[in-house]
Amino acid sequence: MRDPYAGLAPLYDGMARDPGIRLLYSEWRASLLAAAEEYGVRGRTLVDLACGTGNSTIPWTRRRGWAVVGVDRSAAMLREARRKSSKVRWVQQDLTALDIKTKADFVTCHFDALNHVLDTRGLQRALAHVAATLRPGGLFQFDLNTVHMLRWLNGREKLFRTGPHQFMASNQFDEKTGVATFRQLWFVKTGRLYQRRNIVVHERSFTDGAIKTMLRQAGLRLRKVTVSVRVDGKPGRKLYVAVRI
Repeated sequence: MRDPYAGLAPLYDGMARDPGIRLLYSEWRASLLAAAEEYGVRGRTLVDLACGTGNSTIPWTRRRGWAVVGVDRSAAMLREARRKSSKVRWVQQDLTALDIKTKADFVTCHFDALNHVLDTRGLQRALAHVAATLRPGGLFQFDLNTVHMLRWLNGREKLFRTGPHQFMASNQFDEKTGVATFRQLWFVKTGRLYQRRNIVVHERSFTDGAIKTMLRQAGLRLRKVTVSVRVDGKPGRKLYVAVRI
């Protein structure tokens, strides 16, 4: 399978320095710790799915006694992650075929990674693997873009600068299929010249009802849903917490 992030991996952390993105990382950690306190989860093993270059993963290693596993299907993203920390066990796997032989107290999956699973069967498989990885009573925290967010992004284009590099983002949403296509055209400065790179990814939204049903079928119970990002006054990104039954 082609790695859509192969050309983006060395540039990803430049984008992740954005203050809004850094705030999301800290909010996710605080939310999970609050949920652990609320539901009485005292474990110290965490698996971060679709971990990318490890920005959502590595901070957990600062907690004394915690064992942390980062999982991503992109070899390029994991190369960047391994350069940043040897305290995490990095694993290259697709989250729809997760099999890491680790029992976790916490599983996380952030930055709308589950939106990239475009069919319900694939998402159901991913949730079943999460349930198999979690110990009973363990917590699964994840976030998703809503259909409102995907529609809001439709047709929008924007030019970004990341250090010496620039890229243009353009987005389309197909009402018939419910799939959004996100394109990034990068101009990466290499010496005195710029190298052109194209990144294309797809996302699909799922309703809260569908998510709740799929979680239940996988052996998970949805406990909490909060709005983490609003767009034009409506939920654009939601944060979910489920518990392993």
